[in-house]
Amino acid sequence: MKNILITLLMLSLMVPAMATYNLPRPDLNPFSMKSPVLQNLKMSHSMGFEAGSNSGGSGYYLSRYTNHMKYQFSPKLELDLDLNFVNFGSMNTGSKFSVNDDNRNKILPEFSLRYKPSDSVNFEIRMSQGLLMQRSPWYEK
Repeated sequence: MKNILITLLMLSLMVPAMATYNLPRPDLNPFSMKSPVLQNLKMSHSMGFEAGSNSGGSGYYLSRYTNHMKYQFSPKLELDLDLNFVNFGSMNTGSKFSVNDDNRNKILPEFSLRYKPSDSVNFEIRMSQGLLMQRSPWYEK
């Protein structure tokens, strides 16, 4: 019993003494803003809307939200990732305006990985979805 009281007394004296010192505490949370994982991540957003119609009374609409992310692994290696959230469909603009029942949503990812070992050498792997010589608009596929 005597040993327990001495231990409790020593702990009660050490805790306030240790509280006065600012001891370093590692931040092990990968989602903390001070985390080295997130310090190399840059993120931005964009949004767009377009619509069109012809004289025959048919038309279309398209809205797009894009989340742009860039992560720099090192000064020589970086990754770009775009997540495009697209909503599109058709409409009638003749005598009475109406939206058709073909409203669709798609997520279209795009990325590129660039490695530049020197100023004169550049390697890039890219996956893109868009208007690259396609017969029909990319949002109809």
